[in-house]
Amino acid sequence: MKQSQLFGRTLREAPAEAQTPGHQLMLRAAIARPLAAGLYTWLPLGFRVARKVERIIREEQDRIGAQEVRLPVITPAEYWRETGRWDTLEPVAFRTKDHGGHEYMIAYTHEELVMHHARNEIQSYRQMPAIVYHFQEKGRDEARPRAGLLRVREFVMKDAYSIDRDWEGLDRSYWAEYGAYERTFARMGLDAISVESDTGNMGGDVAHEFQVLTEVGEDRIVICGSCDYRANMEKATSAAAPGAAVPAGGPPARIETPGLTTIEQLQASLGRPAAAFLKTVLLRAGDGVVAVVLPGDREANEAKLRKLLDVPEVRFAGEADFAAAGGVAGFVGPVGLRARIVVDTSVEERPYLAGANARDAHLDRVVPGRDFQGERADVHDVRDGDLCPKCGGALRIARGIEVGNIFKLGPYYADKMGATYLAEDGSRKPLMFGSYGIGVGRAVQTIIETHRDDRGIVWPMSVAPFEAHVIALPMKDAAVREAAERLVADLEAGGVEVLYDDRGESAGVKFADSDLIGIPFRVTVSARGMKAGTVEVKRRDRVEVDNVRAADAAARVVALVGAERSKTA
Repeated sequence: MKQSQLFGRTLREAPAEAQTPGHQLMLRAAIARPLAAGLYTWLPLGFRVARKVERIIREEQDRIGAQEVRLPVITPAEYWRETGRWDTLEPVAFRTKDHGGHEYMIAYTHEELVMHHARNEIQSYRQMPAIVYHFQEKGRDEARPRAGLLRVREFVMKDAYSIDRDWEGLDRSYWAEYGAYERTFARMGLDAISVESDTGNMGGDVAHEFQVLTEVGEDRIVICGSCDYRANMEKATSAAAPGAAVPAGGPPARIETPGLTTIEQLQASLGRPAAAFLKTVLLRAGDGVVAVVLPGDREANEAKLRKLLDVPEVRFAGEADFAAAGGVAGFVGPVGLRARIVVDTSVEERPYLAGANARDAHLDRVVPGRDFQGERADVHDVRDGDLCPKCGGALRIARGIEVGNIFKLGPYYADKMGATYLAEDGSRKPLMFGSYGIGVGRAVQTIIETHRDDRGIVWPMSVAPFEAHVIALPMKDAAVREAAERLVADLEAGGVEVLYDDRGESAGVKFADSDLIGIPFRVTVSARGMKAGTVEVKRRDRVEVDNVRAADAAARVVALVGAERSKTA
């Protein structure tokens, strides 16, 4: 490929909208261009990377026996209504109608559609196990698209679906996909770790995310420094720290706290630590009012609350809710409250100061279990230094980018959609389902975020848009031009993918663009080198330059490229 004919131009400066270092490089290196918020066009360099990412994913899916299919992106509303997700996905789903008034969703994902086909195609236990996968566009009306291709409104996802007879079969399929994901990300050059995750609106009970740890990630990952415990913040738990016994003392005593409506104000006025107070958060969940009680130094985790309360969203209570529950905003407390009370597991059975449900007043010496009752549940965020629930070691919080997820859904979708098969004993049983996704664009953006230096992208060989970047200096020198073109021909004959910089730019511009684009090997044919009978060969990830005999240059580069390819085959 001649660089003079390449569609897409490099940029010296990053556009103002670029939010992360990788986002800047993605735009500057002409990988993709924005069309609107959260909508990107792949340019030729980026599209070549995306296709290589797809090839790796495809090879690893085929390796475990998955079969490739292709489902529509415009999907009928009736299937989503069977599972209830037509309503629950409404805030983030793109919808449309045809001329006949029939409703459709631009596929958010494809569980319902695959289950529909499975219930029609699979009649007997003899047809399982089966895994199908496809690459297809997804549409999600993200409120805040960010960081280039990391969070967008349209993207290609590889989603795979396993269909099994029973939990044992599903378990085998799940861990087969887990292994395929480990190999897939390693071959892409991504150091991805698996973490326990919340199933969210996918359903089911067991899920893992594959996270690449980086400061530009928006996910918070809880990691134990002493064992292999790792979980997304939405799923993470911690062990209770052993506390000293505190005498309960007398009954609750009312104290006047005029205008002190926050934990911070109470701390400043009373001189007590935040952990000495109870924080009571009044929420509207479905048709009811729920009071969540936590220590004053803890925050509620919305994902845990949604799962516990079995609702798609939780909202802060309104005035009518406070009145019905007998609470006063700013001074709400659990004693005497007329609401469902959820007490976080971090709340100890010892005296606290809590709201008195009366304006400008709090209650001192409130003891959970003695002065109020509630159901115990883990609904708090884990924080740095908490104790690991598995080994008791110290937990730390890191940031990460989710590059893949896998879900053990079980009969969740089959039960909702009436998908059964004839079992070996003659009975009808539900199809057992698993779902496995990788976003192609997000994988590309994550590779850029984690493979770069101050000059540009440093592509792993397995996904690089080209394998060698041949530069001729100067192009106006006919002998240099002819030697460079011969070298390009020899490299391509040896199976090497070559980008040939045949532009009439200066050496500085060409080298800067080469570093920015980040192709693994730069091969320079120059007038000075020709006089010495050599060609410069430089790896993008190293400083050193090798002067190779011109007669040996093609063979040398072919060997180097082959060696790099073999590392991720």
